[in-house]
Amino acid sequence: MDKIAREQAMTMIARAMKITGQQVESETGEADKLLAAFDNSNKAAGWARESIASCINAEIVSGRSGKLIEPKEKTTQAEVAVIVRRLLQKSGLI
Repeated sequence: MDKIAREQAMTMIARAMKITGQQVESETGEADKLLAAFDNSNKAAGWARESIASCINAEIVSGRSGKLIEPKEKTTQAEVAVIVRRLLQKSGLI
C-alpha cells in the first residue's frame, strides 16, 4: 500500500512497454536531450533516466505543469490510470 514516486511508475511502465511491443529505442545521449526539456529532470535517479525518457518519447507520460517531470513526487491513482490507458491504447490492446 506504499505510494510510489513518478520515476518508479515510469520505470514499471517502460518495462511493460517491452512486453506490449511499445519499447522506444533511444540512441546514446537521446535520454539526456529529452529530459533537458524539463526544468527539474536533474532530480531523476540515474537508474530511472532511460525509462523516463522512453515513456516521454512514446508519449505515454508527459510532464506536470508542462515543464516539470517531478520524478521524486508521489504519483496519483488518476495519473497511473491515464498512463496505463495510454500504454494500452498505443499497444492496440484497447
